[in-house]
Amino acid sequence: MIRTLVFTAALAFAGAAAAQDPHAGHTMQAPVAAAQSGIATVPADGAMTHGSPERFSATFPHPMILKTVTLTAEGQAPVVVAAPAAPAAATVGVALPRLAPGTYTAAWTAEGADGHKMSGSVSFMVH
Repeated sequence: MIRTLVFTAALAFAGAAAAQDPHAGHTMQAPVAAAQSGIATVPADGAMTHGSPERFSATFPHPMILKTVTLTAEGQAPVVVAAPAAPAAATVGVALPRLAPGTYTAAWTAEGADGHKMSGSVSFMVH
């Protein structure tokens, strides 16, 4: 019983501390961390697209500025897609070059209006 109370108190304290920190969880890396922190991407991690996706987008729990998206595929040189200057928004995106069939990793970087940085990556397959 005492162990249960101590564990419950520890969880409550950790939850309260995270709720007070607006940047709690922002040091985590995607894809697992992205799902836990409320970040959604298109293409999603593990997606199988029919044809080359036209855009990469990320939706954050608060406004961010997308800085770069780096696409890598086995046997190919990485392609850095610089995001055009845009105001911070909850959903940000960038046009992608035409992608040949294959498996890709899209590593992204973003920055909040207050200067905090986030990054992550997702993998997807183009058919």
